[in-house]
Amino acid sequence: MNPNRSLNKLLAFLIMLICVDTYAVDDITLKSLDDSEHQLSEYIGHGKWLILNIWGARCPPCVEEVPELVRFHDEHKDTDAIVVGIAIDFPSYGYAKKQEVIDFSDAYFIDFPVLLSDSHITEKVGLGRLEGLPTTYLFNPEGIVVGMQVGGITQKIIEQFIKKLKLQSSGSLKEQ
Repeated sequence: MNPNRSLNKLLAFLIMLICVDTYAVDDITLKSLDDSEHQLSEYIGHGKWLILNIWGARCPPCVEEVPELVRFHDEHKDTDAIVVGIAIDFPSYGYAKKQEVIDFSDAYFIDFPVLLSDSHITEKVGLGRLEGLPTTYLFNPEGIVVGMQVGGITQKIIEQFIKKLKLQSSGSLKEQ
């Protein structure tokens, strides 16, 4: 991968952080692929970083980033971070088509939780209007939104951003 492209994505993610006020989200109940109901509060604020990724099965940049999210989740789920996906229909932005999401999840070996919704999910939880797909929100271990990116993201960008935030919170990062 081009190092300049990675740097540009990291900078875009950091810029998005500046534009996002830190806050917790309103709780909401969503269905999973097995029809069980889950509240977002099951995943947010339980001592781990949460990468909340909103995506569509037919969205090209979403398809491109899925292996990165699966790898990140697999490497961090037992220690410090998890990924939760919220699938919506693309390109209609309507409610996700369950079988399409199941087929996609199986084809890409998605082993993180996947919930179903529509494009109004971000408004329902107090995160504002969904601007595009994919959209990724980063919650700190206390459950506060500390970052957001519209567009594809990589494992490296997520890890670098979390590392930077950990350094900032421990006071190890000098003022620039």
